[in-house]
Amino acid sequence: MKGNIFVILPSLNYDMNMWRIIPFYLARNNCETLDEICRDVNIDENNAKVVLSRLAKEDHITRRGLRTPNGKRIRLYCVSMMRLEEINI
Repeated sequence: MKGNIFVILPSLNYDMNMWRIIPFYLARNNCETLDEICRDVNIDENNAKVVLSRLAKEDHITRRGLRTPNGKRIRLYCVSMMRLEEINI
């Protein structure tokens, strides 16, 4: 059982750091796609989806859907206006 604690703690710490980094990244860059977030923040796609879902549930970010000219759907992640006012941007 003690071995599991050491496996769980680093992932929680990693999520908490991403919880802080991603909103500031989005505030600087307006809206970004999942691919751009993964590339620029250096996070894998699965962890990014988990963190972005949690941030959206807490109203730190908003999600919008767009379509490219060839019909592909893209989801944009943006920082919410309420959070921008809190961090004075």
